[in-house]
Amino acid sequence: MIGSDLDVLPPGLRLNEIQFMATHNSCHQLMPPDERFPLLMGSNLDSYRYEHPPLDVQLGEQRVRGVELDLYPDPDGGRYRYPSARRWRRRGPRTESLWNEPGFKVMHGPDADYGTSCPTLSGALRTIRGWSQAHPWHVPIVIQLELKASWPWALLTGGARVPRWSPEILDDLDEDIRRVFDESALLTPDRIRGAATTLEEAVSTTGWPFVDDVRGTVLFFLDYGDHEYVREHYRRGRPSLQGRAAFTAPAAGHRDSAFVMCNDPRGSNTDKITELVRRGYFVRTRSDEPVSTAKTDEHTRPAIAMASGAQMISTDFPQPGLAFRWGDGSFVAQLPTGAAVRPNPVTAPSGHCPIRSRMA
Repeated sequence: MIGSDLDVLPPGLRLNEIQFMATHNSCHQLMPPDERFPLLMGSNLDSYRYEHPPLDVQLGEQRVRGVELDLYPDPDGGRYRYPSARRWRRRGPRTESLWNEPGFKVMHGPDADYGTSCPTLSGALRTIRGWSQAHPWHVPIVIQLELKASWPWALLTGGARVPRWSPEILDDLDEDIRRVFDESALLTPDRIRGAATTLEEAVSTTGWPFVDDVRGTVLFFLDYGDHEYVREHYRRGRPSLQGRAAFTAPAAGHRDSAFVMCNDPRGSNTDKITELVRRGYFVRTRSDEPVSTAKTDEHTRPAIAMASGAQMISTDFPQPGLAFRWGDGSFVAQLPTGAAVRPNPVTAPSGHCPIRSRMA
């Protein structure tokens, strides 16, 4: 596919020297209006009113190169078959047989806001693999796995009890990833670390691989919020993620530091992100919060996110017209000209960098 017009970039760029858009809660679907219970979802019900098309449409028509999958362990199957919102409306359990099968499930919430375009991790990964195999010249697709826990009110309302992310469940997660993507298609911590002693040393010295050497691949990182025990389980006996399928996302300066999350790019975080990417880290930020950014027509935030140099910028509005419910409907977060990827405004070598916004 050399010479393809897909994901065109100047030669010689490394993986941390590019920038692309991603989607937030990438399988999210609108829920029925009469199931929006404030008891389950809080008072700001508008924040749940967004949705995304199937993953392959996002990668194709919407030209995103990152997705976020909210994961719930279901080792025995059936745990999330009957959401509280359905039960309270006497609608009966979900009818699809896959909800009874063991395996990781993908959705925003198990009892409310449970609508999903791809209910299983294996199904989501196969969709991504199919698109990737049909378009092998794409830049690496970054898959953010948000490892979810029980929602706070679940114990009080009879909702789903989400299993803790044990070492055994995390091992199962690695196996599921490798069941879909073989080693040639998977950009692992081992491949990034190379001959360096630690991941942190690799990304800050020898650097990330050249984009043209890793096109057609995917890479994963784990988003576990403040549940630091998940990271400790995942790296136990593997301080630099030796043999693991995914990256962790600690703060800078740890042996396993490579991906860093900084969700709000505004204010003092702009300079923080810029410093991190200059040091070699791969940063994920967000150009908008669910609905609220579009409601206030805060068009400056996407520009700030792009100018910061964060490589992965997540949005709920990657195409014009998706914010039709909010503000003047014009809110959109996409790279200039709608490109899938561009040279990074902070880290790309001189001559490749796009002009930085004055809002940086």
